[in-house]
Amino acid sequence: METSLNLQQKLENKLSLTPQVKQSLEILKYSLEELEQFIREEANANPLIDLKETDTIMDMARVQDNNASSIAREDYLDLMMHAPYQDESLETYLMEQLGVQKGLTKLEREIVLYFIRNLNELGYLDCDIEDAAVRFCSSVEKCEELLYVLQSFEPAGIGARNLSECLYLQVVRKGDAPKLTEVLIQNHLEDLAEGNLQMVADLYEASVAEVESSFSYIKQLNPRPLAEVQGEKQQYIIPDLIVEELNGEFFIQLNDRYLPQVSINTVYEELLHSNSDKETKAYLKSKLSDAFLLMRGIQQRHETLYRVTEIILQKQMAFLQNGKKALVPLRLKDIAEILGLHESTVSRAIRQKYIQTPKGTMELKTFFVRGVKMQGGEVESPLFIKEKIQDIIKMESPDKPLSDQKIANILLAEDIPIARRTIAKYREELGILQSTKRGRKK
Repeated sequence: METSLNLQQKLENKLSLTPQVKQSLEILKYSLEELEQFIREEANANPLIDLKETDTIMDMARVQDNNASSIAREDYLDLMMHAPYQDESLETYLMEQLGVQKGLTKLEREIVLYFIRNLNELGYLDCDIEDAAVRFCSSVEKCEELLYVLQSFEPAGIGARNLSECLYLQVVRKGDAPKLTEVLIQNHLEDLAEGNLQMVADLYEASVAEVESSFSYIKQLNPRPLAEVQGEKQQYIIPDLIVEELNGEFFIQLNDRYLPQVSINTVYEELLHSNSDKETKAYLKSKLSDAFLLMRGIQQRHETLYRVTEIILQKQMAFLQNGKKALVPLRLKDIAEILGLHESTVSRAIRQKYIQTPKGTMELKTFFVRGVKMQGGEVESPLFIKEKIQDIIKMESPDKPLSDQKIANILLAEDIPIARRTIAKYREELGILQSTKRGRKK
């Protein structure tokens, strides 16, 4: 067999991001605290950047601990909320474990990383597998497999979707639990909490002592897996935007009062024009360019964040009158198409951003509600579906409580196709017991 080498030329069109665009996209995803830190780091490294100090975020956090005036307290406290804080070191800790996983493709690693970045303060997964599948053009089954990869990481219980799964993952990892432990975690946590040990023992033809042994083991497990790798911290979350109502109209205000104001150091700028040394001149010119790049990036962040928020509130206007129950289905794609932006840009804009409204302070991502497609083609909010489930359960017979499948059948008859497991999920989120337990208590 003969082999030969051929030299070929190939023309390709590739999108290349300029340094300005790259920095603007990076700045866009920063929270207020991250942006403040970034600005200070840039100023420390660049003599042409001057900072005009305002009340810093740390100054704001100290107000509650100092004997500040009542006027200052009112001014600060209405912008402040306590929220759990997930240390960035946790993400690094999990990414290090992802890094040593073998046999994963680039896409599979991206999906696991997406799950890592969607863990809540307890260490539970705070996103839907179905959403992840759509986002990455993958199957639900593949995303489930990749979630199991995350759940194999330390600490045990990380990536669980609920308390039962969190405890179950720990039991499987330990491998030394009493024989009834797994089934009790999966089916009888409420019974154990209510002290129905004898009833559980009778169900499995076991002694109360055996049930107590498993219960004691379960109580030693950790319902908050993140507590193993970090202490619980509190951070003051400052809203990036404030919405106020005036005469029935709502106005959006960017909350940048706690960011240091960036300007150009005039002394060094004059030196740039007067100095004849080429090396010095090139250095100052480069730093001046960096300073303008930072200022433009901050300005573009503010403009993009304002535009995105403005459209979000236009779509969710009913929320401002009636609260969360009035939220309607909304996707990142919807906002991106209206503004002519890439979906990833909208995602960066809402990342870790908070908004203060007359209905409370919350993350911008709260306004993005996954809809349920009806048979007629229209899309309904999960909140609407939950209200329907509540109404159905209220009307059920005390002697014959409806199973999740029967509730699904009733909704299907109303042209609302919902899977049984989705009914179970919504029911649990509403704090409603399963049919067997509703029936036993009546």
